[in-house]
Amino acid sequence: MTRRYEIVEHTADTGIETGGDTLAHAIGNAAFGMFDLMYDLSSVSAETSVTFKVAAISPPELLVDVLSELLLRSETDDLVFTEFRVRAAEMHATVDAAGAPIHGLELRGPPIKAITYHDLRCAPAGDGWEIRVIFDV
Repeated sequence: MTRRYEIVEHTADTGIETGGDTLAHAIGNAAFGMFDLMYDLSSVSAETSVTFKVAAISPPELLVDVLSELLLRSETDDLVFTEFRVRAAEMHATVDAAGAPIHGLELRGPPIKAITYHDLRCAPAGDGWEIRVIFDV
């Protein structure tokens, strides 16, 4: 199986590069990468789901808002998300995320505290979209 993201080394934080055929697909891959950095998602089965909507003024803002909302819901509901269905149109996104309780899962990387704007990239590239995002750990 091809990795859905590549790790970006950073002095004090960590990040990923990913992409997709559409903005929605690329955001979904970034969400997967964010949680996979913290937990081994290959052994987690989705048991519960959440749906939310966000709106933004640009693709990078939409990316940050989606990832921030997922991180908030993960922390407040004690969930790790493993599956993402993102529908995006005209700087609005509807996200269906499925996951499982965090209880009993071991961190494999440092917990992510926030999504940063440092070196953020979310732009069309070739026939799809490319994303680079650095996480505050």
